[in-house]
Amino acid sequence: MFCCGRALAQEDDPLQEVDVQAQRQTALESQALAISETPNAGPHLLRPYAIIGLGPLIAPAYDGSMKTKVSPFLYLDVRGLFNDRVFVSDLEGIGVKLLNDGAVRAGLTVNYARGRTSSDDPHLKGLPDIGGAAQVGGYLAYVFRPFAIETKVGHRLGSTSGTQVSIGASVSAAPTQHFHISLSADLNWADARYQQTFFGVTAAEAAQATAEGNPLPAYTPGSGLTSVGMIAAGVYQVGDHWGLVARIGFHDLLGTSVKDSPLTQRTFQPNFAVGAMYKF
Repeated sequence: MFCCGRALAQEDDPLQEVDVQAQRQTALESQALAISETPNAGPHLLRPYAIIGLGPLIAPAYDGSMKTKVSPFLYLDVRGLFNDRVFVSDLEGIGVKLLNDGAVRAGLTVNYARGRTSSDDPHLKGLPDIGGAAQVGGYLAYVFRPFAIETKVGHRLGSTSGTQVSIGASVSAAPTQHFHISLSADLNWADARYQQTFFGVTAAEAAQATAEGNPLPAYTPGSGLTSVGMIAAGVYQVGDHWGLVARIGFHDLLGTSVKDSPLTQRTFQPNFAVGAMYKF
């Protein structure tokens, strides 16, 4: 996440060079916001770009776990398509921006919602895996740069369906020409179906887990708040194509439906990622 484009005109054209530098800074700001999960508040892009990146992700094995898991994180982000009306992102999925100019932003998204593998944590032994699913959603943002406020809604489809709603705010800054940072905070809510999928335990599942040496009581959560958190992200431009990125996040699980779940071992959920990025 990070950086820049190469000038397409002659290097001795000062106006073209100014335009290229402006686009580089716009791309840096856009990526810093994207990594902090508030990409829809970013500046309008005049040219498309694509970024790929790879690095380790350190995070809990699942929401509520005490076990930390290290996994490879492959990042893909394509923005500025069709006059900056369409984006493709590993974090946000495929999005169409319905409102993209001015203070009010809005759009629709289709994304892949990840599941959970029971073998990742002994506390899940005996429980069925939760497969990934398609997720449809939308967002509405109000931008007063460098600040932004955003509301997002996502509905998970299929047998593990459920709805999540989040309200967040972000701020971005550029300490130097090659370094952009962003800070975001969010508050999240989920309906009873989503809570049951990730924090509930049916009677049959409890019996199976207990039979396999992992005693768990049956539990049926209701709808309610799920977490509050903050994410800080930094993007540093190394050259015309390469860059470095780092992100650290802190989420705290809250609400009785989540805290009282037998699957919740720890409410404080930190995560960290660092990697190298390449821009086409």
